[in-house]
Amino acid sequence: MKGVGALRSDNRDGILTIFLMGDIDALNATSIQQEIHEILKSQGDSSLVFDARELEYISSAGLRVILTIQKQQRNRISIINLSDDIMDIFKMAGFQYLMELRGV
Repeated sequence: MKGVGALRSDNRDGILTIFLMGDIDALNATSIQQEIHEILKSQGDSSLVFDARELEYISSAGLRVILTIQKQQRNRISIINLSDDIMDIFKMAGFQYLMELRGV
């Protein structure tokens, strides 16, 4: 496991998993986006999965971070281990049409 700032990542068999934790909101969205970019730069060409098991809240600023990352990837990203409440937020924003969403 490799940690960059507040995020953890793991790259196995060409699948890069970034673990989202706590809250992602207007206060930290920019720094989280920078951390994700640093992780992506260091990992090369891998499929990207976000693990949201420890994600407690995401605001529109956080959704914008995920959307920006999706637009920069060649393949659809996946977000796994979404709680029901967080899944509802992603679905209200229409993310189920842009990426794979999976619950806990």
